[in-house]
Amino acid sequence: MTRFYRIILILAVLTAPFAACHAADGAEAMLGALRAKIAKAPAVDAVFTIKAGSEPVQGSVSMAGSAFTMTTPQLSVWFDGKTQWTMMTASQEVNISEPEKSELMVTNPFAILTAHRDFYTARQLSDVAASRRVELRPRDKGLGIERYVILIDKKTGWPDALVIHFDDGRKVDVVIDRIGVAKAKPAKTFVYDAAKYPAMEIVDLR
Repeated sequence: MTRFYRIILILAVLTAPFAACHAADGAEAMLGALRAKIAKAPAVDAVFTIKAGSEPVQGSVSMAGSAFTMTTPQLSVWFDGKTQWTMMTASQEVNISEPEKSELMVTNPFAILTAHRDFYTARQLSDVAASRRVELRPRDKGLGIERYVILIDKKTGWPDALVIHFDDGRKVDVVIDRIGVAKAKPAKTFVYDAAKYPAMEIVDLR
């Protein structure tokens, strides 16, 4: 029996790296398909619900290439691929910045869907109901984000939800209520229009 258990132990050690490799390959295959789906679309529109506090927060996002615009009751963000405008409703303030790619991961939770594979390490988790799950751990430890879990619908290939785990133990659930391909949008869609918000104070952080 001792010899038998030694054989089992050796097999477990030898096959563990292959299992981990398979999980990573499966995760990257799903993420690659999702990135291709988004890249092929003229634009992608989504409606989502953020569950992080006592009250859920609803919002919407439109993405086209590296550009996006996102709106919630608390803030609105425009990013044209270089410049970002963040309008905070409560303080009546608009911050202008030119964020690094890693900074966009914090301001736009959907940016992880198109992030390059060099940004994270990935592995496939067990399925949940009609969704496949992928875990992404950012290589940049300075983000304050420990890991993402993306749920991808088995039939459509679109994400169902994002779960963001922060280093301090907080967790944010982003439930995607609706997502799909949209028509191409004019470039001004992703640029802040000061004329529409004359009461806002501009703070240029560039």
